Amino acid sequence: MTHFLFLLRHAKSDWQTDAASDFERPLSERGLRDAQKMAHWLIQQSKMPATIVSSPALRAYQTALVFAHAMKIQPGDISFDKRIYEASPHHVLEIIRCFPETGKSVLLIGHNPGFDSLLQMLCKMTESRADGKLMTTAAIARIRVTGSWRGISDNCCVLDGLTRPKDLH
Repeated sequence: MTHFLFLLRHAKSDWQTDAASDFERPLSERGLRDAQKMAHWLIQQSKMPATIVSSPALRAYQTALVFAHAMKIQPGDISFDKRIYEASPHHVLEIIRCFPETGKSVLLIGHNPGFDSLLQMLCKMTESRADGKLMTTAAIARIRVTGSWRGISDNCCVLDGLTRPKDLH
């Protein structure tokens, strides 16, 4: 069985707000534009995710809503998992291993540094960009997973693509 895991780092957040905490930081105007651009790009792809699982942090929540709208998924059908916020790659992997096997493709929305490390771990990637990040804000990694969600590891994952907002014209 083949599954597809789409890792999406939340879009650019606004650091110039009166948010009481990091968890409550909203998207910036650029973040909203990039989220919309990436959502429209994703729906043009041949293997679009059927399910959205997201961190409940405000910037990830807002990113999830933009993608759900573009994908015609009802906001109530998004799964928000508080464990994703500030999760290590191993904790994110534990979350993925609990995905139902009926979910052939999942869009997982979260944060760095966990997503960078997870992508490197699952796809055996050693290189990074000049700025040190693979998963820039609103970047989408498409990972082909051969086997079950429960058995996901670096032995069954292949990176099918990594697309960033700046890659799209």
